[in-house]
Amino acid sequence: MEKAAVFAVLSLSVSTATLLLAGGIDACGDYDVPSMSAVAACQKTGRAMRPLCEATLGTTTAPEEVTVFVLAAANAAAQSCDTTVHAIRQLMQDPSTPEDVRSAGQICDGKYDEAHAQLAAAVGHLNSCSLAELIRDVPAAVVAVDDCTSALLPVGGNSPLYNMVMGDRDRSMLTLRLTSILLNQPGN
Repeated sequence: MEKAAVFAVLSLSVSTATLLLAGGIDACGDYDVPSMSAVAACQKTGRAMRPLCEATLGTTTAPEEVTVFVLAAANAAAQSCDTTVHAIRQLMQDPSTPEDVRSAGQICDGKYDEAHAQLAAAVGHLNSCSLAELIRDVPAAVVAVDDCTSALLPVGGNSPLYNMVMGDRDRSMLTLRLTSILLNQPGN
């Protein structure tokens, strides 16, 4: 039940994220929260991330506070991770799944629990204006998903599941790059 509540919170649209954060943004007076359009934010994430960023945030030219974009990216990453966890668990339940793949799936299942916890913490920190905490939450989510890619690579590096995990890694990395913009740090 707890996971269901976390997923419900994480499944917000950009407009809902704007509404939720609108009251809390003024309370973030300790931070110089940048505002920019989704287009500008996506340009700052880098050429390789830009298509995913635009698919996640849209291509609006109206300025928004970057907290809205970080929240939308975290939500998209969490939703994608949820789909992947479902696929991992189905694979592990299939009796024809080879033992090495099943073992990698068990590692991934645990790592995805970590990633979800970190993304949920990031959403909580965004909502409470504890923005400095994001520098701990978001990289930990990226690392957890990346650990899954490392576990799967030797046993299924060209599989549809591996491709799903790589997509999750990219979405969590997008969240990290937007967090970097939010905290006025240079992106990767």
